Amino acid sequence: MGLKANLVGTLSAGVLAAERILHGRRVIWDPARLKNVLVLEYMLPLGCCVHLTPLFEAIKRDRPEIVVTVATRGLGAKLLRHHPAIDHLIETPDALTDTLDAARVLRRELRRRGVRSDCVLTGGSDRRTRIAVLGALVGGSWRGGFTLLPQLYQRPLEYDWGRSLIDNNLLVAGLTGCGTEHREPSVYFSRVDIAVAEGLAREVDAGGRPMIVAVTQGSGGQSTGWHPDRFAEVLRYASEELGCAVAYVGTGEQDGAIQELRGLAGGVGVSLAGRTSVTELAALLAMSDGMVTLDTGTMHVGRGVGVPMVVLGPSWQKPLEWLPLGLPQVRILRGQDREGVPEGYRLDEIQVDSVKEALTDLLEACPPEAESRLGRVARRVSVVDHLAG
Repeated sequence: MGLKANLVGTLSAGVLAAERILHGRRVIWDPARLKNVLVLEYMLPLGCCVHLTPLFEAIKRDRPEIVVTVATRGLGAKLLRHHPAIDHLIETPDALTDTLDAARVLRRELRRRGVRSDCVLTGGSDRRTRIAVLGALVGGSWRGGFTLLPQLYQRPLEYDWGRSLIDNNLLVAGLTGCGTEHREPSVYFSRVDIAVAEGLAREVDAGGRPMIVAVTQGSGGQSTGWHPDRFAEVLRYASEELGCAVAYVGTGEQDGAIQELRGLAGGVGVSLAGRTSVTELAALLAMSDGMVTLDTGTMHVGRGVGVPMVVLGPSWQKPLEWLPLGLPQVRILRGQDREGVPEGYRLDEIQVDSVKEALTDLLEACPPEAESRLGRVARRVSVVDHLAG
């Protein structure tokens, strides 16, 4: 560890010295002079991507003249494709595995678009050495945000575990002279996405019943799943007692498990697993009347479009960082805080009756109405397409 630390220190000192030579002076942090901001986003769990979107909107709200450029890859580009608070979306190779190639592509694209970044910023999820190095290789007057290499940053921030990930990300907005007060994330979609989602919704139910989206499968990386027999009972209740149509969403690889759960539920619902892009999924969620969802990536997309939801959260993970706390359209069910994950854990503390009660209460508080659905869609439809052509 000592040798690695020495090498990192030497690299950092060399980069900073070279910058002082090139600029002729020490780099100065001056938010008032900002014209172009470059944000690096390469940690791509879906929740990480969704929880960085308030940063873009905070900058555009307070400093609309600032040009916001986001460099990312894969899922990050797909999620942000239609986001109106971003001026340039640049897709590069993965900076975590090929930092030099990512820097080469990013520099080329910035030149092609005539963008010269005044600063490079990283959010709370992108605290990675290679991402910091990418920022140094790309250049810019100064670097700020969260990092494992504060030596390379003129304005490093320390992650505050007493804040949510969203509110930590909003601290980065403060480096640009913008407000840091909380704002909810946002996921946008196109009219083409809406048309696809409308077709899928008709498959789920052509009779006009309220539509509930069920997110029954976790990502597989963490213990966030619920007992299938309990989930099946809740979905039968939603269909038979509450009169709802049920749509299951997930990846194509999850469809087998979804079909098994659907069988346990007596054939209730239609699986749409593997049939949507992330923005088509966002449109489908916006035009739904509610969700019953595990704490997983799709839940964060639902939060980004404002759909009412019942969230089943794990007791081993602190709720502050990830869960949508304090929102009137959200009901969160979880057990008492615990340290560690018991073997075979499946949200054991959450009982069927409590989920039924929460879903009933949610639909009473947020009645399924066409006006509500249309309002959610109108707030998130966008004419921007950063990946067109």
